[in-house]
Amino acid sequence: MTDSGYDRGPMITTYFTHCWAAFEGGGVRAAAHAGAYEAAREAGIAFGRVAGTSGGSIVAALIAANASPKYLSDLLLRTDLSRFQSAADSRDSVFAERTWKLKLLKCITWGKLRVFAKVALNSGLYSSKPLEDWMEDNLKNLVAHLRAPGETGPIKFHELTLPLHIVATDLTTGKPKEWSKEKTPDEAVAFAVRCSCSIPFFYQAVDNKQSVLVDGGAVSNLPSFVFTELLNSGEGRSVLSRVLAFRLIEDANTRKGISDLADFAGRLSNAVIDGASYIQAILQQNTYVIPIPTGSIKSTDFVGVGENEKLQLHKAGIDAVRSFVSHERIYVRSSTSAPLFRGFDEKMLMLVQELQECSQVFFAVGTSMYWVDFIFPTLLSVARRGVQIVCVTSQPEKLDEKRRQWLLSGLGADIVYRLGELKPRFDGFVFDVGTDKASAILTTFDSNVDTPNSYAQESVRFYSHDGDPAILEMLAESLTGHWTQKPNSKRSLPYERISDLELFNRLKNVHQYAQAKFKLADVEVSDKVLVLQEAVKEFKLLQIKQHIQDLRANSCDLFEVNQVKLLNDSGTIVTPPVLERLNADTLVLIDGNTRFFHCLASGVKSVRAVIVEDVIAKLPAQHPKPLSSLRLISSTTTLADNYRNVERSLFRKIEEAVHPYD
Repeated sequence: MTDSGYDRGPMITTYFTHCWAAFEGGGVRAAAHAGAYEAAREAGIAFGRVAGTSGGSIVAALIAANASPKYLSDLLLRTDLSRFQSAADSRDSVFAERTWKLKLLKCITWGKLRVFAKVALNSGLYSSKPLEDWMEDNLKNLVAHLRAPGETGPIKFHELTLPLHIVATDLTTGKPKEWSKEKTPDEAVAFAVRCSCSIPFFYQAVDNKQSVLVDGGAVSNLPSFVFTELLNSGEGRSVLSRVLAFRLIEDANTRKGISDLADFAGRLSNAVIDGASYIQAILQQNTYVIPIPTGSIKSTDFVGVGENEKLQLHKAGIDAVRSFVSHERIYVRSSTSAPLFRGFDEKMLMLVQELQECSQVFFAVGTSMYWVDFIFPTLLSVARRGVQIVCVTSQPEKLDEKRRQWLLSGLGADIVYRLGELKPRFDGFVFDVGTDKASAILTTFDSNVDTPNSYAQESVRFYSHDGDPAILEMLAESLTGHWTQKPNSKRSLPYERISDLELFNRLKNVHQYAQAKFKLADVEVSDKVLVLQEAVKEFKLLQIKQHIQDLRANSCDLFEVNQVKLLNDSGTIVTPPVLERLNADTLVLIDGNTRFFHCLASGVKSVRAVIVEDVIAKLPAQHPKPLSSLRLISSTTTLADNYRNVERSLFRKIEEAVHPYD
């Protein structure tokens, strides 16, 4: 396959694969946010929503318009910031009346009095209209080709790829003014950015006939508050309430003594804004702040910030995010406001996250090992690292459970049939018992739900050594005597290439494919591929990233027909993506949505996949959409919710056919 553009840094996020982002205002220091975005994407961080104030609104708007890290960085590094210091236009002054005394100020042409005169006459030193025009040009460059037929005029909020929130200050109410897809779908994005960036006195205030608007930093320089209502709703569960707040921190040690009244006013304004941002950050739950040091560069230094200063800011953003990701486990564990997890998908997300950090021993306790089929790539990585795997369960009766336990044994797991002897009895997972990194995931069911659905309603509790040492000690004591500690020993479990024909023969066991034809071919990763799903799940995306790293480490081509050689001398096939051909120009993705989603986001041009032709049966869901319509979700989502009008009888049971057990 071709994978140009696929380049990952050394630090990959485990806990922020899917989150929302808020970018603090910073005027000309926005290049630091561009560096932060570049490092975030490099670390595998994806944003489901973005918000911005002032200079942060520029970055947020471009990200929402699907700007790549390179596009954003190149734009902010090469743009001459002095172009945004156009003379104020007296026609745009928000001052309703001009007395003869004010008119006399026009005669003042010298020194700092001239600055005062300009502000008094025009409500600001400069016009922000050039910033709006520049923003509109870039938005159209990014979004125009996606516009619906007949759409004209400025780019509007409903046309952006990601939901965007922009905040300015409304001087008529003294409150924040917020634009978003939900609240202002048909308003212009570039105009909102202009208002949010209109630093008081520096830029003219903006009069939109209903309000007088200035820089959002006057009331909220860190706009993560806009997410509060969403986080308390069902939408908030899509990210499990995690928000990254990117703050720009000026170095206080570089500040000199206060020189005059103007300097005093400026510093007082900055203190109010920075203090408010700090308070917002510490009061908002599940908001993780990434501080970016910006030295002595001031927000309005449009002339003094040259190429070298921009590069320094850009690097500061990169370094700040990399440092955060390298310590993210500590930050997440130390949070005092962990959300309640609910349902199968959220439990699998926690399980994958904890297994990726597990280094000593992993316990799985329960009557069924059903989860094995959903996290096999992670289990494979855990086994290869030499982590001891202990499964305390019951003797299997059903064929599916026998197959799962056989698979676990092939990975080197110890199967212990002493579930009934555990005191107390529990169901869940325990990691690294007896260490300061110990944690556990336990589950219960909500008895208040009238029609309990174990898939969607299962309540999931997470316990860590930092916050719940007593519970972890109790679980460790319960497990004592039911397992024998072994020294960690890495297991080979290599990938082996198998013939395409072997895979095709197994796929014929999918009853819709009994008369179909198969071929393995390179498929372009683009909107030429249609999808039936609404979203891909975060726990699956985390595993795909790990799977690709493992393939590269083992010098394997991505998504070729491989199998994993198990310790019991058997093998289990790693199924490539599967697509069905509807006609000469149309392919529909049946299996492998997460892989295609990841490759599209990473710039991978094509992947190796199975193409199935001459399928007589209808698709299991109707009205397929372009690949780029897929979104990322963390919350538990049922099959019916993730497919449009799904017909279960037509669902292709590909994994069941490829992995039979006799």
